[in-house]
Amino acid sequence: MLSMHPITLLLTGIAAIQAAPTDKIRRATTPISAITTTQWAALNQSVGGRLHKGYPMAKPCYSVYNGALQAPSLAQCSAVQTGYTDEVYIASQYGGYMNTNWGYCQATAKECGLDFNLPANPLYYTAPANCQQGSVPDYYIDVRQVLDIQAGLAFASSTGVPLVIKNSGHDYKGRSSGPSALALWTHNVQPALKLDQDFVPDGCTVSAGKGVTMGAGQGFAGLYEFAEANQITIVGGSSRTVGAAGGWISGGGHGALSNTLGLGVDNVLQIKAVLPDGTYVTANRCQNQDIFFALRGGGGSTYGVNYEMTTTAHPQVTLQVAYIRFVSLDVTSINKFIAISVQNADKWATEGWGGYIAPGAQGKVASGMILMTPKLSHDEAVASMKPMTDYIASLGNVPINNEVDESPSFYQAYQKYILPNEEVVGLGLAIGSRLIPRDILQTDSGKQTVIDALQKIASMVTAITGTASAPDLRSITYGPPLQILVTAPSSYPNNDTVPASITPAWRDAIWHVIGGQAMANNAGVSTINKAFQTAHDVAKILEGVAPNSGAYQNEADVFQNNPTQTFWGSNYQRLLSIKKQVDPKNVLTCWDCVGGSRSDTIYGCYPAAPS
Repeated sequence: MLSMHPITLLLTGIAAIQAAPTDKIRRATTPISAITTTQWAALNQSVGGRLHKGYPMAKPCYSVYNGALQAPSLAQCSAVQTGYTDEVYIASQYGGYMNTNWGYCQATAKECGLDFNLPANPLYYTAPANCQQGSVPDYYIDVRQVLDIQAGLAFASSTGVPLVIKNSGHDYKGRSSGPSALALWTHNVQPALKLDQDFVPDGCTVSAGKGVTMGAGQGFAGLYEFAEANQITIVGGSSRTVGAAGGWISGGGHGALSNTLGLGVDNVLQIKAVLPDGTYVTANRCQNQDIFFALRGGGGSTYGVNYEMTTTAHPQVTLQVAYIRFVSLDVTSINKFIAISVQNADKWATEGWGGYIAPGAQGKVASGMILMTPKLSHDEAVASMKPMTDYIASLGNVPINNEVDESPSFYQAYQKYILPNEEVVGLGLAIGSRLIPRDILQTDSGKQTVIDALQKIASMVTAITGTASAPDLRSITYGPPLQILVTAPSSYPNNDTVPASITPAWRDAIWHVIGGQAMANNAGVSTINKAFQTAHDVAKILEGVAPNSGAYQNEADVFQNNPTQTFWGSNYQRLLSIKKQVDPKNVLTCWDCVGGSRSDTIYGCYPAAPS
């Protein structure tokens, strides 16, 4: 692979650099309209013709685009309508975003959406409906090799055009979109997966054990299938299409097995990335350790563009799985469900249970849980879950599922329980969150504080999917109104052996709690602003419960108070020093990322800040 100059000279002494008085790094800004046709043509030639104009995913359905008449494409529109709420389809489309609002200009409600409940509803896309570019970057490079990334970074650096990194479109904070920008689309970097029985990181002399190497665009569905075929276990998230080596790992990465096997950053053995100046580096515990530290939790689109990653391959494990779903017709049962979950939180975490708990919306969205543990026998698991399964059984004919089963592997548990309940996509969403420490869940007063907060959040967030006659049964892993993610590494025995740059609050937490407000794809400015106000209020309520904790940067309030302390804590100053060394021009910048500023022009389409 191409290297622009020696890596060792670039990175020597990074850890010793002191942070400047300001933590903002000014980025040179040039309007995309100022770039000439000749400049675009030269960039296209340098990437082998893989520079393309970017459009919103639903553009083929509209007869008006950016105010001008166009001929809709019936065939392309039919494909969009069919795949509009399918995450696999959305991930395969450059202009697709799982939470549709991040493809829009939310500040002015300029959008190009379809009806979530009926994508073929012509009222959304027939004239005078106007498909507007919104926050979908105007140009993108379909990355297939390191040279493509280097060319994009060099172009952004020399011209001042804003640059964003997009993988599968799962970002909850808009960091993979931006108006009038150039994007690097890494989703198609998916070489064949490779299992090393005795992986030795480059520059090391001691084996790190079994490892699986993947490209930047590799989604979890393929990883889990590969793991099953090779009788191994890989730590990962709930969504099939999230890129394991992209923003997931850059933010920290959590999943149903993180309680016992660690966060994503705890499992990384090596990352190969392109730094903002174009240098292609290998980072691990033996070389470029500061970059290794920063890429594991320092935030996506900040220190470099990941191209390849190797993660730990654990032995295949037998899991006990608690699977509960029920539709509550009254708020009492939801509140009781919350209370039982809180009362047993510390015990369940100690016993290795990890996964997802979702208090639903009365009569509209199912409540339930998918928790799994490798630490208990089946009889022990049944006994552990008895407080919850007994209560659900007492509800009579209400339960849809109320069982504790055994699964021979994570892949089989994923296919049977998580996949049918994965996140709802194709809607707008604003969220707020907090990591809830173990000590709060160990005292009666602390438990009651958590119960009160969760019940309040459940009552203030409005569900917009599901009806009384056809409740939404899909939202057990992700989706509004409220999720309790039991994904902190509270039982992980090697907690932070090779330090990562995530907030230390992860190490003390049991739960990662999210409250979210969904919004329709034709929402007006006031509705959008109200959703983000609700998400901000959720974050404030949870911060009141755990004021000394932090939040998971990838799934947090867009307008989080004191983001540097909340997302990185004591790691922030070291991260800022590294940022100033490797990216002094702030070529890679994003919302609330290290060294970035909310006043950057690329954020002109963000909604109004809450009160």
